[in-house]
Amino acid sequence: MDYYKSLFPNIQITTEGHRYLGSFIGTRTGTERFVSNKVKEWTQDIEDISKVALCEPQNAYAAYYYGIMKRWSYLMRTTPDIAACLGPIEKAINQHLLPGLTGINPVPENLRNIFSFSPKNGGLGITNPVEMSDMEYLHSKRINEDLIKAIVSNNPGQYDPNISKIARTKKQCILGKQEKEQQKKFSVLSSCSEELVRQVALASEKGASSWLSSLPLKECGFLLSKQQFHDAIKLRYNVPLDGLSSDCACGSSNSVDHSLICKLGGYVSLRHNHLRDTIANLLNTVCKGVELEPALTPITNEALPRGTTACNDARLDISCRGFYSPLDKTFLDIRVLHPNSLSNAGRPLDRTYRAHEQEKKTKYLHRVIQVEKANFSPIVMSTTGGIVSEASTFFKRLASKLAVKLNQPYSNTMGYIRRKLRFELLRTCLMALRGFRKSKRVDIAALDLNILNLH
Repeated sequence: MDYYKSLFPNIQITTEGHRYLGSFIGTRTGTERFVSNKVKEWTQDIEDISKVALCEPQNAYAAYYYGIMKRWSYLMRTTPDIAACLGPIEKAINQHLLPGLTGINPVPENLRNIFSFSPKNGGLGITNPVEMSDMEYLHSKRINEDLIKAIVSNNPGQYDPNISKIARTKKQCILGKQEKEQQKKFSVLSSCSEELVRQVALASEKGASSWLSSLPLKECGFLLSKQQFHDAIKLRYNVPLDGLSSDCACGSSNSVDHSLICKLGGYVSLRHNHLRDTIANLLNTVCKGVELEPALTPITNEALPRGTTACNDARLDISCRGFYSPLDKTFLDIRVLHPNSLSNAGRPLDRTYRAHEQEKKTKYLHRVIQVEKANFSPIVMSTTGGIVSEASTFFKRLASKLAVKLNQPYSNTMGYIRRKLRFELLRTCLMALRGFRKSKRVDIAALDLNILNLH
């Protein structure tokens, strides 16, 4: 070897192999050395973004989720048997990144496992690279099976990719990955408390995690402060909040669940009205005659089913024209329920949602149809972002109309609606947790109002 090095002094000659297209071709020792050098670089990146997370956790999460985490994905897909080399990355994630992002230090093992789930499965999408490495390589090998055969046979020029086969294989790999995650989820949650299992179920609902996968854009109202982001994470996983008073100004014992339903301070009404105004603004783009709190026509001799609201001053939250069909009027009534309140916590989620939706329909549906000759849609949502079936149907219709009006893909408009509604719910819930509740009352009778005599 020394002889050949002397013949080519300007060329690096190695017996271990060399980097090739982002991976490494060579001996096992050379591969491990290459991967270890990469891991050191990525570990330093994680430690750097962890320092940012101490001040800007939402920005740091977006940077990690959409950027840094992707750096080792390619290496895992192209280099076999490197799981053991990726241990320092997982250590840096667990010791530095997650405490900075979540405000939870140390991170319990069960929460670390839950954080590795995808957001739609109730996690944070911060995967464990040690667990993912081998599966990523096997999936990549399956998808590129024909290309590998062509290269091995030394005939890559004749490779004609079978697009349909590749698409089927990709879909099978995605389904296999989802199935494995569901198995892990079942295993992890089997050893967790009932409260945490319920929280993960709430976080797994359609649209409940859309705030996590959103970029922190201030102009869209998607920006959270450091405390808001930490509180949102802890609220998502039933972790105690720091600095929360043990007693509420209303005289009851304070807790997260109590803060979200206590009417003192007006935060329950604020949450409802803010959601109402947001939906009305979206409707203004595609409908005519959008009105807030429209009065219903008084009842005269109409025969209405038992349970229907009969008072003459009844009002609903929103009315508009041209939503389901041209010129027809549609009424909406909004309810935001807290699934962990005493009246809801003892029932399964689907039964809870159906009960609240049916209550709205019992009170208003027949009156709107028979008296107003209009449509009625109950908009029932939860404080955790869940959307009940009829409300989901309404928002899908709204997304379709917005897509046509704005000349945008349906997926974009539906995604925006989900994010917008979820952030409105989240921000108003966080205000209820930390908001001031005592009313400052001044006894005017005790004041000297003769200010003209003051010198």
